[in-house]
Amino acid sequence: MIPTKTGKDLQMMKAAFREFYFNHGNRIEEPVRIQNREFGLMGFDGVMKRHLKFSSLGRLVASLVLETPSDVFASNAQYDFPVLPISEKGWRGADLIFDIDLKDLDLKCRLSHSYMTCFSCRSCYFSGSEDRCPKCGSNNFAEVMLPCDRCINGLKSEVSKLHRFLASDIGISPEKITTYFSGNNGFHVHVLDESFNDLNSQARADLAAYIMGIGILADVIGVRRDTHNDFRVRFPLGGLDYGWRKRISDKLGISITSERKLTKLVKELGDIEQFRKRVADIAKEMGVRIDSQVTTDVHRVFRMPGTLNSKSGLTKTLCLDLDSFDPFEESCQLSSREVAVEIMPPRLKLRLKGERFSLSEEIVRVPIFIGVYLISKGLAHAV
Repeated sequence: MIPTKTGKDLQMMKAAFREFYFNHGNRIEEPVRIQNREFGLMGFDGVMKRHLKFSSLGRLVASLVLETPSDVFASNAQYDFPVLPISEKGWRGADLIFDIDLKDLDLKCRLSHSYMTCFSCRSCYFSGSEDRCPKCGSNNFAEVMLPCDRCINGLKSEVSKLHRFLASDIGISPEKITTYFSGNNGFHVHVLDESFNDLNSQARADLAAYIMGIGILADVIGVRRDTHNDFRVRFPLGGLDYGWRKRISDKLGISITSERKLTKLVKELGDIEQFRKRVADIAKEMGVRIDSQVTTDVHRVFRMPGTLNSKSGLTKTLCLDLDSFDPFEESCQLSSREVAVEIMPPRLKLRLKGERFSLSEEIVRVPIFIGVYLISKGLAHAV
């Protein structure tokens, strides 16, 4: 939840977004079979227009310059009739997409770059254990986080793990896996293999659960309850050399010749139920922290690559090389013309577009990419 923006805030953001789409509309990536996609345009008034159709990228860009939405979305699904209600669209299949968001990683560095912004008195201070505003006593406030390099590295690590699952376990060619920075606090991974497009919601939910390590049983490595309410160990005929079998057996330090060792381990833990809990904990730890609802929804609209994210003023950007990708550089594509803003926290340090900024004065002139970034986070206001 972000504090309400003033009229001047919205004017500044809308002007910056219109300038971007007028000058850089060619950076928007056209979806496959654009005429069969549903589009959604979010207004700066918070109202979403859905069930829209564009026959070409040029028509879409013209609409963005004219209407200047805060956010631009296109469906993962293809339809016969995109403008009709969901039940009448004629579903043709949907792209398989995964979302990894910073909020799901629970990184320890979060408090060092989070702020609490009070809705009542507009004061802003470092996040801590307070449950009320130290200035006015209100409990009506929101937490705002500015991601740091450690956050981005944590996200990249999770994306790399997802890539390995998709390639080694699911058999998707790495060339068919495309990664985008979302423009704010996460990454989207698109599977370009259309053989997955016909998967229904349940099949996608099962796939997401497998990747997250949910529902992985001790049976996977051959530990089962026997008829005497005890347990027995019988390794799978296919061995332990792939998938979750390999991950769990490697973590436990066992191999196909370790029947005695595994039996001893189960007994040391107490019983088979404790061993099952141990396996579940390992799977949860080693699984990928994706947002399963995003993967499961076959009628979802996703932010379009190359468009601006109103939560940051950064663009959703293709990552050609995940290791070297720097979102604070490559996704910051608004202009550098100067604007005046009122900074809410007493001190702010951040890095954008190859520059480092240390802001301590209440009213400052900054490049508009900084102004929009801070306004979108609720940490500044246009003056």
